[in-house]
Amino acid sequence: MGETCFHFFRSTVFILNLFFWLMGLGTLGIGLWLRFDPAIAELMHLQGDEHNLNLICYLLIATGVIMSVIGFLGCFGAWRMSQCMLVMFFIILIVVFCLEMAAAIFAYTHQDSIRQYIDDSMYDVIHYHYGHNNEYAKVFDQIQTQFECCGVKSYRDWLRSSWGRELRSRVEIGIGAGTVGKVPASCCNAEGLQSYPTTCGLAFDKLELYTYEEFMHSKGCSDAIYQSAYNNLELVICFCVGIACIQLFGMFMSMVLCCWVSDRAAKRRKAESSKI
Repeated sequence: MGETCFHFFRSTVFILNLFFWLMGLGTLGIGLWLRFDPAIAELMHLQGDEHNLNLICYLLIATGVIMSVIGFLGCFGAWRMSQCMLVMFFIILIVVFCLEMAAAIFAYTHQDSIRQYIDDSMYDVIHYHYGHNNEYAKVFDQIQTQFECCGVKSYRDWLRSSWGRELRSRVEIGIGAGTVGKVPASCCNAEGLQSYPTTCGLAFDKLELYTYEEFMHSKGCSDAIYQSAYNNLELVICFCVGIACIQLFGMFMSMVLCCWVSDRAAKRRKAESSKI
């Protein structure tokens, strides 16, 4: 019975760490791909965001290396029944677990700052880049279409866009320039696309923009994105809890196996000394 349990623990620790090792190699591969892929590098160059991309890449590479080392130490320790390797595996896993907890706490306590950064980035695209760079336009149009939203806070954000203000003079019809503008077709709802099949959004510069309000998505993209994130929050929490449980289980199993290996070694030494 004892030997059966021992081999069960040993096999479980080996399989668990093989999983860690494969996940580490996958994460490392993604980080290297993002770092050296020419297309992604060019896109980030257009957005002027190389620094943030490099930071993300290096974090992924570092995470992949650490996970690979953890998996290797665990697999080697379980296969060779090396007490030293199992202890190293346990210590590194504790360090990684503490770093993950610190990152989660940081994200929770700084969520307003993170949201503000995302909002500022979207405002920057609307005000200065949309219409001047196709890559920005494609990404923002995809966001507005997918989340059925318009602008950052509302469609009125497009009135402050250089693209939305590309208008002919409205003096002859007495309309204030600050209230006239156009929006991308991706801002249009189903009714708007039905009423303006080919010019929806682009034809909204004839009158004040609020005149066409019924034809546009009412939500801003900031609220829409965060509402979607909140709706999936339970799934994200379950995933994070699952990863944490796997790590805690790995720590527990490695310590049990380590103690078992130590006990077996002590019994072996005792048996050898009794023969002498």
